[in-house]
Amino acid sequence: MTQIFDAHSHCFTPIGLDDGYLEQRLQQIQYHIRLGGMGLRRRHDHSVLENPAHILCAGDGISWLTEVDFRIGTFGRVEFTHHGEDYYLHLVPPHSHDLSATPEYITAEMDSAGVSRAVLQHDGIYGRLDDYLAECVARHPDRFVALAQVEEWRGGQPDQLHRVRHQIQDLGHSGLYFSTSGFFFVDFRFGINDSELDPLWELVGELGVPVHWYAAGLRLPALETYLVEVSEFAEWARRHPDIPSVLTHGLDNLRKGIDRPDRFTVPREILDYLQHPNSYLELMLHKMVWDHEFPPYHPEIPKLVETLVSNVGSERLVWGSDMPSCNEVVTYSQSLVLFQTQCPFLTRKQRAGILGENLARLYPPL
Repeated sequence: MTQIFDAHSHCFTPIGLDDGYLEQRLQQIQYHIRLGGMGLRRRHDHSVLENPAHILCAGDGISWLTEVDFRIGTFGRVEFTHHGEDYYLHLVPPHSHDLSATPEYITAEMDSAGVSRAVLQHDGIYGRLDDYLAECVARHPDRFVALAQVEEWRGGQPDQLHRVRHQIQDLGHSGLYFSTSGFFFVDFRFGINDSELDPLWELVGELGVPVHWYAAGLRLPALETYLVEVSEFAEWARRHPDIPSVLTHGLDNLRKGIDRPDRFTVPREILDYLQHPNSYLELMLHKMVWDHEFPPYHPEIPKLVETLVSNVGSERLVWGSDMPSCNEVVTYSQSLVLFQTQCPFLTRKQRAGILGENLARLYPPL
Protein backbone atom coordinates (compact mmCIF):
# COMPACT_ATOMS: atom_id res chain seq x y z
CA MET A 1 0.00 0.00 0.00
CA THR A 2 1.34 3.43 -0.97
CA GLN A 3 2.15 5.69 1.96
CA ILE A 4 0.78 9.19 1.49
CA PHE A 5 3.34 11.89 2.32
CA ASP A 6 2.16 15.49 2.60
CA ALA A 7 4.72 18.08 1.43
CA HIS A 8 3.04 20.99 3.20
CA SER A 9 1.69 20.98 6.73
CA HIS A 10 2.09 23.11 9.85
CA CYS A 11 2.29 22.75 13.61
CA PHE A 12 2.57 25.96 15.61
CA THR A 13 2.06 27.47 19.03
CA PRO A 14 -0.51 30.28 19.46
CA ILE A 15 0.51 32.89 16.89
CA GLY A 16 -0.23 35.72 19.33
CA LEU A 17 2.17 34.31 21.92
CA ASP A 18 4.69 36.97 22.97
CA ASP A 19 7.89 34.99 22.47
CA GLY A 20 10.12 38.02 21.97
CA TYR A 21 9.41 38.14 18.24
CA LEU A 22 5.70 39.02 18.26
CA GLU A 23 6.15 42.54 16.86
CA GLN A 24 8.27 41.21 14.00
CA ARG A 25 5.69 38.49 13.32
CA LEU A 26 2.83 41.00 13.30
CA GLN A 27 4.68 43.16 10.80
CA GLN A 28 5.27 40.19 8.53
CA ILE A 29 1.66 38.99 8.72
CA GLN A 30 0.36 42.50 8.01
CA TYR A 31 2.42 42.55 4.84
CA HIS A 32 1.59 38.92 4.04
CA ILE A 33 -2.16 39.58 3.83
CA ARG A 34 -1.90 42.87 1.95
CA LEU A 35 -3.24 41.42 -1.31
CA GLY A 36 -6.41 40.23 0.37
CA GLY A 37 -6.06 36.48 -0.05
CA MET A 38 -9.40 34.79 0.43
CA GLY A 39 -11.12 37.89 1.77
CA LEU A 40 -10.43 40.74 4.15
CA ARG A 41 -13.80 41.62 5.66
CA ARG A 42 -15.30 44.56 7.51
CA ARG A 43 -16.41 43.40 10.93
CA HIS A 44 -19.78 45.11 11.22
CA ASP A 45 -21.28 43.75 7.97
CA HIS A 46 -18.66 41.17 6.83
CA SER A 47 -18.35 42.81 3.42
CA VAL A 48 -15.10 42.18 1.55
CA LEU A 49 -12.56 45.00 1.58
CA GLU A 50 -11.52 45.73 -2.00
CA ASN A 51 -7.89 46.54 -2.82
CA PRO A 52 -6.44 46.38 0.72
CA ALA A 53 -2.79 46.49 -0.35
CA HIS A 54 -2.12 50.19 0.15
CA ILE A 55 -4.17 50.30 3.35
CA LEU A 56 -1.88 47.75 4.99
CA CYS A 57 1.39 48.71 3.34
CA ALA A 58 1.77 51.73 1.07
CA GLY A 59 4.73 50.24 -0.80
CA ASP A 60 6.86 47.14 -1.20
CA GLY A 61 8.67 46.83 2.11
CA ILE A 62 8.67 47.56 5.81
CA SER A 63 9.42 51.25 5.22
CA TRP A 64 5.86 51.63 3.90
CA LEU A 65 4.02 49.60 6.55
CA THR A 66 1.02 51.58 7.80
CA GLU A 67 -0.25 51.99 11.36
CA VAL A 68 -3.57 50.15 11.59
CA ASP A 69 -3.37 48.61 15.09
CA PHE A 70 -2.70 45.23 13.54
CA ARG A 71 -3.32 42.43 16.02
CA ILE A 72 -4.04 38.75 16.57
CA GLY A 73 -7.69 37.96 17.27
CA THR A 74 -9.40 34.70 18.14
CA PHE A 75 -10.97 31.83 16.19
CA GLY A 76 -8.39 32.00 13.41
CA ARG A 77 -8.60 35.74 12.81
CA VAL A 78 -6.11 38.55 12.50
CA GLU A 79 -7.59 42.03 12.83
CA PHE A 80 -6.87 45.69 12.17
CA THR A 81 -8.57 49.09 12.29
CA HIS A 82 -8.69 51.59 9.42
CA HIS A 83 -10.51 54.93 9.59
CA GLY A 84 -12.42 53.77 12.65
CA GLU A 85 -13.63 50.53 11.02
CA ASP A 86 -12.48 47.10 12.22
CA TYR A 87 -11.51 44.47 9.66
CA TYR A 88 -10.47 40.82 9.88
CA LEU A 89 -9.11 37.92 7.86
CA HIS A 90 -8.97 34.24 8.72
CA LEU A 91 -5.27 33.46 8.74
CA VAL A 92 -6.19 29.93 9.84
CA PRO A 93 -9.65 28.28 10.02
CA PRO A 94 -12.13 29.40 12.69
CA HIS A 95 -11.86 26.15 14.66
CA SER A 96 -8.45 27.32 15.92
CA HIS A 97 -9.64 29.59 18.71
CA ASP A 98 -6.11 30.55 19.81
CA LEU A 99 -4.50 30.31 16.34
CA SER A 100 -2.47 27.22 17.14
CA ALA A 101 -2.08 23.77 15.57
CA THR A 102 -0.79 21.09 17.91
CA PRO A 103 0.92 17.92 16.70
CA GLU A 104 -1.88 15.90 18.32
CA TYR A 105 -4.45 17.74 16.22
CA ILE A 106 -2.46 17.43 12.98
CA THR A 107 -1.76 13.71 13.46
CA ALA A 108 -5.48 13.13 14.18
CA GLU A 109 -6.29 14.87 10.87
CA MET A 110 -3.64 12.76 9.15
CA ASP A 111 -5.12 9.56 10.57
CA SER A 112 -8.60 10.57 9.39
CA ALA A 113 -7.38 11.35 5.86
CA GLY A 114 -5.05 8.35 5.60
CA VAL A 115 -1.87 10.44 5.47
CA SER A 116 1.22 8.66 6.79
CA ARG A 117 3.81 11.46 6.96
CA ALA A 118 3.99 15.23 6.61
CA VAL A 119 6.63 17.92 6.13
CA LEU A 120 6.24 20.69 8.72
CA GLN A 121 7.03 23.92 6.91
CA HIS A 122 8.47 26.70 9.04
CA ASP A 123 7.18 30.06 7.86
CA GLY A 124 7.94 33.07 10.03
CA ILE A 125 4.29 34.17 10.16
CA TYR A 126 3.58 31.15 12.39
CA GLY A 127 6.37 31.85 14.83
CA ARG A 128 9.98 31.03 15.61
CA LEU A 129 9.43 27.33 16.08
CA ASP A 130 12.92 25.82 16.05
CA ASP A 131 12.53 23.95 19.34
CA TYR A 132 8.79 23.36 19.04
CA LEU A 133 9.05 21.58 15.69
CA ALA A 134 11.94 19.52 17.05
CA GLU A 135 9.62 18.41 19.86
CA CYS A 136 6.92 17.54 17.31
CA VAL A 137 9.35 15.30 15.43
CA ALA A 138 10.69 13.75 18.63
CA ARG A 139 7.16 12.83 19.70
CA HIS A 140 6.15 11.56 16.25
CA PRO A 141 9.37 10.57 14.42
CA ASP A 142 7.54 8.31 12.00
CA ARG A 143 5.01 11.00 11.07
CA PHE A 144 6.80 14.35 10.81
CA VAL A 145 9.75 15.91 8.98
CA ALA A 146 10.60 19.44 10.13
CA LEU A 147 12.18 22.26 8.14
CA ALA A 148 14.62 24.77 9.60
CA GLN A 149 13.93 28.49 9.65
CA VAL A 150 16.21 31.44 8.96
CA GLU A 151 15.78 35.19 8.97
CA GLU A 152 15.98 35.33 5.20
CA TRP A 153 17.16 38.93 5.03
CA ARG A 154 20.05 38.03 7.36
CA GLY A 155 20.61 34.47 6.17
CA GLY A 156 24.31 34.85 5.43
CA GLN A 157 25.25 36.33 8.80
CA PRO A 158 27.10 34.25 11.40
CA ASP A 159 24.27 34.04 13.95
CA GLN A 160 21.85 32.78 11.30
CA LEU A 161 24.34 30.25 9.97
CA HIS A 162 24.82 28.99 13.52
CA ARG A 163 21.05 28.81 13.95
CA VAL A 164 20.55 26.76 10.77
CA ARG A 165 23.40 24.41 11.67
CA HIS A 166 21.92 23.94 15.16
CA GLN A 167 18.46 23.16 13.78
CA ILE A 168 19.80 20.59 11.33
CA GLN A 169 22.58 18.95 13.33
CA ASP A 170 21.26 19.22 16.89
CA LEU A 171 17.48 19.55 16.68
CA GLY A 172 16.92 17.06 13.87
CA HIS A 173 15.37 19.28 11.21
CA SER A 174 15.73 17.83 7.72
CA GLY A 175 15.59 20.76 5.28
CA LEU A 176 15.44 24.56 5.08
CA TYR A 177 12.30 26.62 4.51
CA PHE A 178 13.02 29.91 2.74
CA SER A 179 10.33 32.51 2.03
CA THR A 180 11.15 35.58 -0.05
CA SER A 181 8.68 37.49 2.13
CA GLY A 182 11.57 37.86 4.55
CA PHE A 183 13.18 40.40 2.23
CA PHE A 184 10.30 42.69 3.24
CA PHE A 185 12.41 43.63 6.27
CA VAL A 186 15.06 45.21 4.00
CA ASP A 187 12.62 46.64 1.44
CA PHE A 188 13.56 43.87 -1.01
CA ARG A 189 17.00 45.39 -1.45
CA PHE A 190 18.49 42.06 -2.55
CA GLY A 191 17.40 38.51 -3.37
CA ILE A 192 18.37 34.85 -3.20
CA ASN A 193 21.15 35.05 -5.78
CA ASP A 194 22.99 38.02 -4.28
CA SER A 195 26.35 37.54 -2.60
CA GLU A 196 24.95 38.31 0.88
CA LEU A 197 23.47 34.81 0.96
CA ASP A 198 26.39 32.85 -0.49
CA PRO A 199 27.48 31.64 2.99
CA LEU A 200 24.00 30.22 3.61
CA TRP A 201 23.97 28.22 0.40
CA GLU A 202 27.47 26.94 1.11
CA LEU A 203 26.24 25.73 4.50
CA VAL A 204 23.11 24.11 3.02
CA GLY A 205 25.30 22.27 0.51
CA GLU A 206 27.61 21.13 3.30
CA LEU A 207 24.68 19.89 5.39
CA GLY A 208 23.19 18.07 2.41
CA VAL A 209 19.57 19.16 2.92
CA PRO A 210 16.89 20.42 0.49
CA VAL A 211 15.51 23.96 0.33
CA HIS A 212 11.76 24.60 0.21
CA TRP A 213 11.04 27.93 -1.51
CA TYR A 214 8.03 30.16 -1.07
CA ALA A 215 7.74 32.89 -3.71
CA ALA A 216 6.08 35.33 -1.31
CA GLY A 217 7.50 38.73 -2.16
CA LEU A 218 3.93 39.95 -2.72
CA ARG A 219 5.02 43.06 -4.52
CA LEU A 220 2.84 44.66 -7.13
CA PRO A 221 2.10 43.74 -9.85
CA ALA A 222 1.62 40.41 -8.10
CA LEU A 223 1.68 37.96 -11.03
CA GLU A 224 4.71 39.51 -12.69
CA THR A 225 6.58 39.56 -9.37
CA TYR A 226 5.78 35.89 -8.81
CA LEU A 227 7.14 34.86 -12.20
CA VAL A 228 10.31 36.89 -11.67
CA GLU A 229 10.84 35.08 -8.37
CA VAL A 230 10.35 31.68 -10.00
CA SER A 231 12.99 32.67 -12.59
CA GLU A 232 15.32 33.54 -9.72
CA PHE A 233 14.78 30.07 -8.25
CA ALA A 234 15.68 28.56 -11.63
CA GLU A 235 18.87 30.63 -11.70
CA TRP A 236 19.65 29.50 -8.16
CA ALA A 237 19.13 25.85 -9.21
CA ARG A 238 21.56 26.36 -12.08
CA ARG A 239 24.17 27.74 -9.68
CA HIS A 240 23.61 25.01 -7.07
CA PRO A 241 22.85 21.85 -9.06
CA ASP A 242 23.65 19.49 -6.18
CA ILE A 243 21.09 20.96 -3.75
CA PRO A 244 17.50 19.71 -4.15
CA SER A 245 14.80 22.36 -3.96
CA VAL A 246 11.00 22.31 -3.77
CA LEU A 247 8.87 25.20 -4.99
CA THR A 248 6.03 25.32 -2.48
CA HIS A 249 2.59 26.75 -3.32
CA GLY A 250 3.19 25.58 -6.88
CA LEU A 251 1.31 27.33 -9.70
CA ASP A 252 0.51 30.30 -7.49
CA ASN A 253 -0.10 32.16 -10.75
CA LEU A 254 -3.62 30.69 -10.54
CA ARG A 255 -4.32 32.91 -7.52
CA LYS A 256 -2.36 35.93 -8.61
CA GLY A 257 -3.81 36.01 -12.14
CA ILE A 258 -7.34 35.09 -11.19
CA ASP A 259 -9.00 37.38 -13.77
CA ARG A 260 -6.59 36.77 -16.63
CA PRO A 261 -7.73 34.88 -19.74
CA ASP A 262 -4.56 32.76 -19.59
CA ARG A 263 -5.06 31.86 -15.94
CA PHE A 264 -5.15 28.11 -16.54
CA THR A 265 -1.77 27.71 -18.17
CA VAL A 266 1.56 26.51 -16.82
CA PRO A 267 3.93 29.48 -17.01
CA ARG A 268 7.14 29.08 -18.95
CA GLU A 269 9.03 30.10 -15.80
CA ILE A 270 7.70 27.06 -13.94
CA LEU A 271 8.73 24.73 -16.75
CA ASP A 272 12.18 26.36 -16.87
CA TYR A 273 12.60 25.83 -13.13
CA LEU A 274 11.68 22.16 -13.50
CA GLN A 275 14.26 21.63 -16.22
CA HIS A 276 16.82 21.39 -13.42
CA PRO A 277 16.94 17.74 -12.32
CA ASN A 278 17.04 18.54 -8.59
CA SER A 279 13.98 20.83 -8.69
CA TYR A 280 10.56 19.73 -7.41
CA LEU A 281 7.13 21.36 -7.55
CA GLU A 282 4.62 21.16 -4.73
CA LEU A 283 1.02 21.06 -5.96
CA MET A 284 -1.77 22.19 -3.64
CA LEU A 285 -4.10 23.15 -6.45
CA HIS A 286 -7.17 23.06 -4.21
CA LYS A 287 -5.87 26.29 -2.64
CA MET A 288 -4.94 27.85 -5.97
CA VAL A 289 -8.55 27.65 -7.22
CA TRP A 290 -10.22 28.48 -3.92
CA ASP A 291 -12.79 30.57 -5.82
CA HIS A 292 -14.35 27.47 -7.41
CA GLU A 293 -17.33 25.74 -5.80
CA PHE A 294 -15.39 22.50 -5.28
CA PRO A 295 -11.75 22.93 -6.38
CA PRO A 296 -10.78 19.24 -6.83
CA TYR A 297 -13.38 18.98 -9.59
CA HIS A 298 -12.45 22.14 -11.46
CA PRO A 299 -12.38 21.05 -15.12
CA GLU A 300 -9.19 22.96 -15.96
CA ILE A 301 -7.01 21.64 -13.14
CA PRO A 302 -6.30 18.15 -14.55
CA LYS A 303 -5.14 19.80 -17.79
CA LEU A 304 -2.46 21.68 -15.84
CA VAL A 305 -1.26 18.46 -14.25
CA GLU A 306 -1.20 16.76 -17.66
CA THR A 307 0.87 19.63 -19.07
CA LEU A 308 3.40 19.24 -16.27
CA VAL A 309 3.58 15.46 -16.67
CA SER A 310 3.97 15.77 -20.45
CA ASN A 311 6.71 18.37 -20.24
CA VAL A 312 8.77 17.37 -17.21
CA GLY A 313 7.40 14.00 -16.05
CA SER A 314 5.63 13.15 -12.82
CA GLU A 315 8.72 12.25 -10.80
CA ARG A 316 9.28 15.73 -9.40
CA LEU A 317 5.68 16.62 -8.60
CA VAL A 318 4.63 16.33 -4.96
CA TRP A 319 1.22 16.84 -3.33
CA GLY A 320 0.83 19.29 -0.47
CA SER A 321 -2.24 20.16 1.58
CA ASP A 322 -1.35 23.28 3.61
CA MET A 323 -2.93 21.85 6.74
CA PRO A 324 -4.63 23.33 8.71
CA SER A 325 -5.18 26.26 6.33
CA CYS A 326 -6.57 23.97 3.62
CA ASN A 327 -9.69 23.50 5.77
CA GLU A 328 -10.78 26.97 4.69
CA VAL A 329 -11.39 25.49 1.21
CA VAL A 330 -11.70 21.70 1.48
CA THR A 331 -11.23 19.02 4.12
CA TYR A 332 -7.90 17.25 4.44
CA SER A 333 -9.32 14.16 2.71
CA GLN A 334 -10.76 16.26 -0.11
CA SER A 335 -7.38 17.88 -0.73
CA LEU A 336 -6.25 14.45 -1.97
CA VAL A 337 -9.12 13.95 -4.43
CA LEU A 338 -7.40 15.46 -7.47
CA PHE A 339 -4.61 12.87 -7.40
CA GLN A 340 -6.65 9.96 -6.07
CA THR A 341 -9.66 9.90 -8.40
CA GLN A 342 -9.20 12.64 -11.00
CA CYS A 343 -6.50 13.05 -13.68
CA PRO A 344 -7.37 9.84 -15.60
CA PHE A 345 -4.15 10.10 -17.63
CA LEU A 346 -2.05 9.29 -14.55
CA THR A 347 -0.86 5.73 -14.12
CA ARG A 348 -1.03 4.03 -10.73
CA LYS A 349 2.73 4.49 -10.39
CA GLN A 350 2.50 8.20 -11.20
CA ARG A 351 -0.28 8.72 -8.65
CA ALA A 352 1.77 6.94 -6.01
CA GLY A 353 4.77 9.10 -6.85
CA ILE A 354 2.91 12.40 -6.58
CA LEU A 355 1.15 11.36 -3.37
CA GLY A 356 4.28 10.32 -1.54
CA GLU A 357 6.97 8.31 -3.22
CA ASN A 358 8.63 11.28 -4.96
CA LEU A 359 8.89 13.20 -1.69
CA ALA A 360 10.17 10.08 0.12
CA ARG A 361 13.24 10.17 -2.09
CA LEU A 362 14.14 13.48 -0.43
CA TYR A 363 13.08 12.35 3.05
CA PRO A 364 13.37 8.56 3.32
CA PRO A 365 11.44 6.95 6.19
CA LEU A 366 13.38 6.07 9.30
